[in-house]
Amino acid sequence: MLLFTRRFGLSLAMVGLVLAIVLPVAAAGTVKSPPDWISGMGMSMQADPAKAGEEAAKEAFGELNGKTAKLVIVFAAEPQVTPELVAGIAKVFPKELIYGCQVTSPLIKESNFADSPSLDIPIGLTVWALGGDMELAISQAKTDPDGDDSYFDAGFAIGEELKPAIEASKKAGKVILTFGDQFNGSNKDFASGLNSGLDAIYPIIGGAAGNTTAKVIAAGVIETGLNVAILIADDFRLGLSSNGGTHSPETTEKTILEALAPGDGAEPFFTFVVSCRRRRMGMIENNQLPQELEVIKKHLPGLDFFGFYGPGEVGAVKNGDEAKGMGFTVTMATFFAL
Repeated sequence: MLLFTRRFGLSLAMVGLVLAIVLPVAAAGTVKSPPDWISGMGMSMQADPAKAGEEAAKEAFGELNGKTAKLVIVFAAEPQVTPELVAGIAKVFPKELIYGCQVTSPLIKESNFADSPSLDIPIGLTVWALGGDMELAISQAKTDPDGDDSYFDAGFAIGEELKPAIEASKKAGKVILTFGDQFNGSNKDFASGLNSGLDAIYPIIGGAAGNTTAKVIAAGVIETGLNVAILIADDFRLGLSSNGGTHSPETTEKTILEALAPGDGAEPFFTFVVSCRRRRMGMIENNQLPQELEVIKKHLPGLDFFGFYGPGEVGAVKNGDEAKGMGFTVTMATFFAL
């Protein structure tokens, strides 16, 4: 069933399908995830946006093992966020499922694009296809460039619209992924508004695509001045962590170990990561960026992780804390089966 409602420029989607999944295998053995969690990922370094989008989408589709995606997220270098990119992905997945934004750099288990010496990479994109028995709700709101409380208002409207979907869900685990027209500073107002609209503390993780000119994809349409939040509800539990400190792999390692701790030794099946673009630049300057990827892979051997580097983060320091807009941090949400 697919239900859309529109109010104040927002869209809300609730989806429920029962599908199957082939569980990934890590060095420690079989990794348990919700029985119908379906996830496929792909990346491309092709310069042509259409070819890159199609290549990454085909790779993600191949990992679905013939199952159906309900959501497709793409993070890409700013020059590649074009209608041609969407068209390339839409050769593989329905256009209306495609969401995402421009980023400083994507982050996926195969690469953190460490060979690009610039602050914002010129080429590179990743695609994450998600499906299964989880419930999804998607809400979006534009900011008003002339409004005094525009980011708070956008966050509040999104939170207010997601709240009924959260309360209606019988799933044990819930998390909100967010991205869009934010920067370090405005992301704090957005997070405050989102928390206020939700009227409760829920796990939130995400980050900024950039200022009001940042390109954001919603249901296959590229817009600016837009913020998106995606509720994922399924039978999982979470470990959350955020840390500032030195722009180094050591800070990343501390964060992931803290995110793993709530698992009490259980293997996670997925991790979502958002890191600061300035952290990335600091590690480039110190020749440490490849090591950051290796640190994540060390603690998530053979497991999927996905995310991006951006100019502002949204997350919680630990489980149970209210999410905040942050700067110069790395923040993670690690998923465990019940």
